[in-house]
Amino acid sequence: MSQEVLAILQRSLMENEQVKRRQLIAFAALFLATVSSLLWIGHLAGRPATDVRELILWSVIAIFVSICYGVMALAIYINRTAARLLRTLKGVSEQI
Repeated sequence: MSQEVLAILQRSLMENEQVKRRQLIAFAALFLATVSSLLWIGHLAGRPATDVRELILWSVIAIFVSICYGVMALAIYINRTAARLLRTLKGVSEQI
């Protein structure tokens, strides 16, 4: 393959690595947010004078954060698969 195609593949791999770093940071932040929201709900449930509306609000927030956490895990998996595909294409193009 031409040098131009190899340069495009190399640039795509570098962009993929940058996205991977950002995704891992977001994944860690969402994990901490999920754990802290669940701990906060546990704290609220343990209080004797708990307002049910507040507990429901925090439960909805915890569900939303958990869904975002799952979506981020899926995005990381897709990013890894794309990186493998790009590395395979680069290896095959260098052999030709």
